[in-house]
Amino acid sequence: MPPEEFERFVGSLRPGADLDLRGVTVKPWLLEAILDALTGPDGRPHLGRARFDQAVLTSDAPLRRFCVEGDSSFDGACFLGGASFYDARFFGNVSFRGARFARNASFHGASFHRHASFEEAVFTGDALFGEARWYADATFRRAVFMGAACFDRAGFGRDAAMQAACFGGAVSFKRVNVARHARLERTKFRRGLWLGPLVAGGRIGLADAVAHGGLRVHAAAQHVTATGATVHGEADFRLRYAELDLEGAVFDGTVSVRSLPHPIQGLAEPSWPGPFTARLTSLRRVDAARILLTDVDLSGCGFLGLRRPDALRINGDCPFATVRRRSWRLRGRERAVLAEDLAHGGIESTSTHDDDRLAALYGDLARASADSGRGRLARDFRYSAWEKRRHSDPVPWRRWTLHLLWITCGYGLRAGRTIAWIAIIVALICSSATFLRHDNREDAVRMLHMGGDNT
Repeated sequence: MPPEEFERFVGSLRPGADLDLRGVTVKPWLLEAILDALTGPDGRPHLGRARFDQAVLTSDAPLRRFCVEGDSSFDGACFLGGASFYDARFFGNVSFRGARFARNASFHGASFHRHASFEEAVFTGDALFGEARWYADATFRRAVFMGAACFDRAGFGRDAAMQAACFGGAVSFKRVNVARHARLERTKFRRGLWLGPLVAGGRIGLADAVAHGGLRVHAAAQHVTATGATVHGEADFRLRYAELDLEGAVFDGTVSVRSLPHPIQGLAEPSWPGPFTARLTSLRRVDAARILLTDVDLSGCGFLGLRRPDALRINGDCPFATVRRRSWRLRGRERAVLAEDLAHGGIESTSTHDDDRLAALYGDLARASADSGRGRLARDFRYSAWEKRRHSDPVPWRRWTLHLLWITCGYGLRAGRTIAWIAIIVALICSSATFLRHDNREDAVRMLHMGGDNT
């Protein structure tokens, strides 16, 4: 524009006016003049609808306390310098789809009152979203963070969607509150992930995620799904209320799962029913160097296909599913079994192949339980292993031998049954001896009478 036309353009701007800078290369003096013209009595630049699609901001963009009353779009915009949206307010829908941030970008303390999209955005420097507030969905699908990313003390009014995003630097989600779902499926973390302390009203999704440098999840949620996840390093899940699914996950180091007995300080938890204890639903096909379970509900956990059952260590109160043990007493003790072994309150009738796999799994878990110092659980698993072999062994004589062992001594694991059989045998022997002694006495008396008669 000629200088006089530009002056008329700037002079026509008032706080709350629409602004269309699509495709414009915005020089520092241009941005400064526009923001000055749009600044209201509160010291904030106020816009109606803002359109910066494909715009190029050549130097630092001081958009602090920026306030947009209508929808705003920065799709494909390029920020060659630093971008500061500190304490900015977006009252309409906002989109940064495909935007490029060449240096640091700060949205610290910003608020997004409607849908906010950062899909496919690229953050070359650090990205700061600390204490930001999203009152609707926030989308970071396929976004790329090359530097550090900070979401500490952020709040999400609905979903935090970050599927297939890539975090090249350190990433932190400390004291974050998500009203519904935190979705991190297929996301890659090059320098590990520290997720939490965090409260999610629905699900935390980590399915098929890849974390180099370890993973730590410290959260209260209804569900945590990490199926097919790959973690290079240690993994630690500290959970409240959550059902955790680890099916098919791979861990290079130790994975530990424990329940958090106390609420997370500084974060309000929804009023969920039921106990706070975390529930593990699946360890099927999990491959880990070591698995540590502490105070976790295992009554519904599937173990079939666990790659290294000998790596399992169980600590604290970890209840399994139970069945009533057959006993000659009026009340038999409940016996721990695996969830795969139950159906409709009894032992499930499975195929011979499944019985063989369960028998081998029971044997491995019995050894792992014995190594963990849980002798009673180890005995229950050994008993179940023999039970599976008794029903599935293809060789008749071995099967009948197992039947005999089950009847007589409970495979050597039921001392009460052995004592009962010994008592029965002793009673029979004593009865037989008494009967024979009585018969011998009667024969002697008869012979004496016969001798007297002869005399």
